[in-house]
Amino acid sequence: MIALTRWKSFGHKGDMTENLIEHVNSIYERKGMALITKMPVPVKVTKIGSGRIVEAYFEKRSTVDYYGICQGHSICFDVKETDRPYLPLQNIHDHQIEYMLKFKAQGGFSFVICNFKKDGRYFLIPIELIESYWRNASEGGRKSIPMDAIDARYEIPSQSGLPDYIVTLGTYINSAADVSGEGC
Repeated sequence: MIALTRWKSFGHKGDMTENLIEHVNSIYERKGMALITKMPVPVKVTKIGSGRIVEAYFEKRSTVDYYGICQGHSICFDVKETDRPYLPLQNIHDHQIEYMLKFKAQGGFSFVICNFKKDGRYFLIPIELIESYWRNASEGGRKSIPMDAIDARYEIPSQSGLPDYIVTLGTYINSAADVSGEGC
């Protein structure tokens, strides 16, 4: 069990972006384009006082923020945001990367949606790029993914202020199929 001392101490740095993604996912579901579910955080409440949670524990580590199916493809992804022109790898926990790699090994598509807030730009970062930087960092290399290292095809367009990632996801799925020789 992991003691839950302070909720904020465990991150939740992507809450604003997660709220936008939640809204976008509900639009996709309403239009029949995708069915994406927010992964609940496994928390066990151990003490309630005055109608409020006083003590709780993480029962186990969470995996990623979202999972689901989009036009016949299984997907899982996490949502991050940063004020810098790079995404620090410390913002993506090792167990999350390991989960996304296992998901990919089962034929799914794994990625991170990152809001580079300072630039007002969103990107889909494929697990393949994350894995490359993660392995390099474990050998003493760079410990972040610079925005300019992300393929420009993976920039997510904004529609009415919302990150409309479904077309960018299609680009990722098609490029992965091109590399593996499989079709969609």
